[in-house]
Amino acid sequence: MNENLSILGSLEPGIKYDIAEQFVQAFTTEYPDIKGDLYLGYPIYVDEIANRRVCVDMALISKVGVYILNILPEPVTDYGEIQDDIYAKVESKFKKQSFLFKKRKLIFDFYAVTYTPTSMAEVEGYPLVHNIDEMMSFIKETKEDKEFSDDLYGKILSGIQEAYGINIHREREGVKEGTKAYAISQMAAQIEKYDSRQMEAILSDTIGIQRIRGMAGSGKTIVLARKAVELHTAHPDWDIVVTYSTRSLRDQLVSLIGRFYAAKNDGAKYNSKKLKIMQSWGSASSRGVYYEVCLRHGVSPLNVREAKAKYGNGANLFSRMCGELIKSIKEFHKMYDCILIDEAQDFDKNYLQLCLKILDQNQRLVYAYDELQKLNEEAMPNPEQIFGRNIDHDTPLTVCYRNQGNAIVTAHAIGMGLYRKEGLLQLPGSSSVWEAIGYVSDTPIIEGKEVTLYRTKETSPELLKVLPDDIIRFFSYDSANDMYIELLGMIKNDLEVEQLLPRDIMIIDMDTFDYGDNRLKLSHLKSRINKEATKDTEWDDEVKYPYEFSLHTAGAANPEDFFRDDSVVYSSVRRAKGNETFMIYIVNAQKCVNSLQRRSDRNGLFTAITRSKGWVRVLGYGEDMEILNQEFEEIKNHDFKLYFDEYPDKEKQKQIFLNNRDVEDKDIKLIGNTKSLIDKLTGEGNVSKLQLMQELFGMSKEELLTEITKQTGGE
Repeated sequence: MNENLSILGSLEPGIKYDIAEQFVQAFTTEYPDIKGDLYLGYPIYVDEIANRRVCVDMALISKVGVYILNILPEPVTDYGEIQDDIYAKVESKFKKQSFLFKKRKLIFDFYAVTYTPTSMAEVEGYPLVHNIDEMMSFIKETKEDKEFSDDLYGKILSGIQEAYGINIHREREGVKEGTKAYAISQMAAQIEKYDSRQMEAILSDTIGIQRIRGMAGSGKTIVLARKAVELHTAHPDWDIVVTYSTRSLRDQLVSLIGRFYAAKNDGAKYNSKKLKIMQSWGSASSRGVYYEVCLRHGVSPLNVREAKAKYGNGANLFSRMCGELIKSIKEFHKMYDCILIDEAQDFDKNYLQLCLKILDQNQRLVYAYDELQKLNEEAMPNPEQIFGRNIDHDTPLTVCYRNQGNAIVTAHAIGMGLYRKEGLLQLPGSSSVWEAIGYVSDTPIIEGKEVTLYRTKETSPELLKVLPDDIIRFFSYDSANDMYIELLGMIKNDLEVEQLLPRDIMIIDMDTFDYGDNRLKLSHLKSRINKEATKDTEWDDEVKYPYEFSLHTAGAANPEDFFRDDSVVYSSVRRAKGNETFMIYIVNAQKCVNSLQRRSDRNGLFTAITRSKGWVRVLGYGEDMEILNQEFEEIKNHDFKLYFDEYPDKEKQKQIFLNNRDVEDKDIKLIGNTKSLIDKLTGEGNVSKLQLMQELFGMSKEELLTEITKQTGGE
């Protein structure tokens, strides 16, 4: 089989399926080296005027030509009318892409062909074939003399995929060449298209359970939304649900599904009664899957207050509710034809099993999740643990479109502590996850053996055309004050010289306890510098102060308050999750080095770095930041690759885990309360921190000094 030809989509078993198989065999034999994509049962359009579907049985996009095939198992009165209809629909979709036509004509030829095994007479001007040999002869007669260029081929793929508006781009007028804003504009101008894995996920047969997985930035939410649109278009009578956990995700899903459906169906709106977007829990005012299941089966749904009273306020509250609901319902009724679950890593098996029970025997369940959100564990249990059986479709999305390659590798290396002098802090439980998220190696990953993992341009495309060395940088300072002064200068340069917008920038503070106070300190520092500057310098009317930009805390106005057009956001790692932008500043990174929750804090730093669609600057101060700097230097020395001199076996992995356990959350909370008490006592001026240390540890000044010297190696 020709590996250059990708087969995407599916046809029902029968004559069309058999013809497609024969065609694939014939084409790959005749053109073994020709790159192409063959779409089966796609694209499907809705003819709003005639109130019917227009379906393409086979669409071949190859470097030697584009062929749209319609298969007629039975003779019809006028096949030319059907062919005209299909041709017009496909042509209108191609022409939606301005880069595919010039002077009102497409810049390439494509052919609509009718295939029938019956004896129908050919009508002039309407290609008709009766067998595979005739089809191959038609291709030979009409194929391009010279293969399409990679650029044109990619544009045609974008057109047939209807990949309009995958991302929303902001207009940036008057940007100067060489600035960051110019680089972003150039990236936005690139042709958008889905890769073959994404299209496979979108078009895969929905009978049975389908898993879509990949690292953050691989496009899972976009793929899931587009899949929902394809299903709704193909089966307008189906009851389809797209469900999720985080409430802020709703607006994104509504926007994506609305845009994709309108683009596909000439501006029409999807039927929100048949394609529902519902949060997992829900309430009387905002229906959710759990709530709907309860009402359908005569069970009183619990609200948050009632659930906490019954099950406690633990992290597994919703899971326990779903588990109890499953046990309480003796016979489940079919409620939906297909359920699609986004961010499935936010759920455990109980919710996924509940969703499966309200489907019919076809079990059309699609769940998508971020692979490797935490570097010491897989994001989801395997399918057997969730469903008690294997799944029918598994689609790993290996390409990352959000983060630049150097940033991804740095995030993984720093997160694992790969280049720490003391050794690894954590690593995934299964080595197979590396391939699933787009890493490759020249040798197999064998426990106890040397291996180097790296990313290619295929899995980490260079979408941002800038110097790789500028993507991510680490900076170490002597004090917090020095760090924040430098941060202010960097942001000023980004806004005034690099022409970035305030919403292009995010500051993420790794100081879990004090990030709110730190934001206030930064604002006060900015105000103080501005005030002092006006005393000594005459500023013109246009530039009154050196730092004119505003800062705001994430969630200050409401939980959804994050990016603003006129202010730079200052966020904790927890609030930053789920948001991304082009320029990320990570401050107080030294907190991740010798903290009481090193693994959790390293995971936090990993999350912070992967919020970036462009550049990352990691800032910190003191000796701990120097240690982090040294790790980054090792990453650069290894050419941004993950090098293991000996990939840990299961026993060593277990030891790594035991040696680097985090202090438990409840104890961290107690430490936080103690810290607040100490600040209160010392803030009143009656007690010094030295006195408190002596009292807490039962040690004299001399003993404390000796212990500090011992812990710091006598420095």
